Amino acid sequence: MSTKNPPVPTNFDDQVEALVARSKAEGWDKKFSIDVKSMEMRLKAHRTAKPKDAELRQAYEQHHKSFTLDQSVLYKQYIESLGILRAAHRSQPEVLRSLDVFKRKGGGSRRKKEPSVPQPEPTRPAAP
Repeated sequence: MSTKNPPVPTNFDDQVEALVARSKAEGWDKKFSIDVKSMEMRLKAHRTAKPKDAELRQAYEQHHKSFTLDQSVLYKQYIESLGILRAAHRSQPEVLRSLDVFKRKGGGSRRKKEPSVPQPEPTRPAAP
């Protein structure tokens, strides 16, 4: 057994590799039935797949950025179109009601608003 152990790497891949190496060196693989061959195979596959994962993540992020930009342009057109239609039909309540289905649900503050209760007028003492 070694008296001084090397520092543990901060990278997960390197941590797995260091654990496998130490398990072999200490005999832990045989003593505790640790399947280091399987871990080594999985580590190799993991390292092979890692660049593909990074590539796909980058492609997704680029696609998502483009998608959200396109969505914001579409949303702007949607809001402008509704504004035009509401302005054009402001004197036609039936058309305005039919456009109400395009209003966003909810809205406003998430806090419940207190219903406004009229305060009673202060009483004045009677004049002597």
